[in-house]
Amino acid sequence: MEDLQRINVKLYLQDPSSLSGEAAFRIFNAWIAESSEEVLVDVADYSHVGHGPITLLIGHEANYSLDSDEGELGLLYARKQPQEGDLSSRLVGAMNAALSACRRLETAPELEHSVSFLGNHLKITANDRLHAPNTEESAFALRTALDPILDRLFAGGRYAVDHDETDDERLNLRVRSESDFTTEMLLANLAN
Repeated sequence: MEDLQRINVKLYLQDPSSLSGEAAFRIFNAWIAESSEEVLVDVADYSHVGHGPITLLIGHEANYSLDSDEGELGLLYARKQPQEGDLSSRLVGAMNAALSACRRLETAPELEHSVSFLGNHLKITANDRLHAPNTEESAFALRTALDPILDRLFAGGRYAVDHDETDDERLNLRVRSESDFTTEMLLANLAN
């Protein structure tokens, strides 16, 4: 588990109709030109595919997508390149990137503040079946690294973590907080 690098984080839209694939396509294209912290390469439209990415922003270090997997619309951050540090710091890095992208969408002038993400519901997926098989042992190891981060993220509040053990699924943990948070609050909590 300590070798896990490819970490996905998904946050869900409060109102799925607030962000269309076309709007995400235009905004993601603008991010390519504006990006100075990471290399963003291209945007692809996958709206013709069923459950999965609708609009995909392809980057060197990570991909971002408006994603409808499991029928739930949200922003999916998918880390592809290795990060420095231990598993905990890599999890914080992935969460910070996902939350920052959500916040950027929420504050995009062209969306007129119509987009907001649920701050009490997220999904962490280990996109690496070799280093993180979908087993109870791997879920426990991931939880060991994740729980102190979630305590910080949710400001010590109560939360529940569910592990989907379905054989054909990658290792994933669905996290739900009992309290409501904005992405701005979560970013501040994660920075503390």
